[in-house]
Amino acid sequence: MFISLIIRPLQLISAAIVLALSIGAAKWQIFETVPATTTYAAFAGGFTLLISLIGIASIWISAIPALIMSMVDILASVLLLAGGVVSP
Repeated sequence: MFISLIIRPLQLISAAIVLALSIGAAKWQIFETVPATTTYAAFAGGFTLLISLIGIASIWISAIPALIMSMVDILASVLLLAGGVVSP
């Protein structure tokens, strides 16, 4: 539980940074449409932000099983990894 109190806020901050940078990059796009990688990065950042908030809530709420949180964390990690690999 102690490590979750440290890791979850770091995950929240990282997801907020990814989301903010993706939205900022989309706003700077002037001449053409926003690239798919930018919109995917914004989706991945927003999804991870939601998962980190659920993870913070799961520290105090015992109704969320640890196995489900582990699976959701793996999904968020794969989404962020795919966004990092695909981004130019």
